[in-house]
Amino acid sequence: MKITSYLFAFLFLLSFFSTAQNNLDHSVYKSYDALVGLGNTGLYNGTEFTDLFLNTNGTYRYFNGFDYTKGSLTYNGQFYVAVFLKYDLLEDNLLTRSNDNLSVFNVKLIPEFVTSFSIYNRNFVRLTNTNLNVSGNGYFEVAVLGNELELYIKHTKKKKDKALNNGIQYRFSEADYYVLKTEGKYSIINAPKDLRKLLPQKEDAIKMYYKSYKRHYKSNPNDFMVNLVKYLDGTKTEIN
Repeated sequence: MKITSYLFAFLFLLSFFSTAQNNLDHSVYKSYDALVGLGNTGLYNGTEFTDLFLNTNGTYRYFNGFDYTKGSLTYNGQFYVAVFLKYDLLEDNLLTRSNDNLSVFNVKLIPEFVTSFSIYNRNFVRLTNTNLNVSGNGYFEVAVLGNELELYIKHTKKKKDKALNNGIQYRFSEADYYVLKTEGKYSIINAPKDLRKLLPQKEDAIKMYYKSYKRHYKSNPNDFMVNLVKYLDGTKTEIN
């Protein structure tokens, strides 16, 4: 009877720890960083970044906001959590700063050391072997990881200058595009018509989907493309 009780308790604890493993891993990494100090972990191994385009019309060159936000990343083989990050879409750089009131420096992380990062509950990876000859450091948002299709969003911004009496004002606008991976090959796509060329066997399905959700494509093209690829992959049957 005691053996049965011990076995039940062991299985219960095993199940509990398996469920909490993900949160535990993050807590362990966070505690480690706090113990040794992020400044001693190699995270700030990069170059200083200075934003030269601060006189704007209210737009910004960064992903989802001007200020830093807490995120996580894998840098030079080490995983960090609760780190201040900011993604510069103009020059495709990932920035960080220390979590204190002493540092006034923005650090531009070395791209070759960045494997992946997460901010605003969005996941990014650095793709280096796409053979696409695209500019930038290769940071892409992971949008769809399906059974047969993978979709990545390349977030970028363009800068325009406007001469004013007191100087030059800068305006930033989004210029996103997509990368589809199918059968081990990466291809750039900008619209549903590009998908029809890459996936001729699904042309009718693409046309039908576009016709049904044309308004959504115009209002939120990124969300539309994500849902379309999920639909074509069979991992989603209808739009949210």
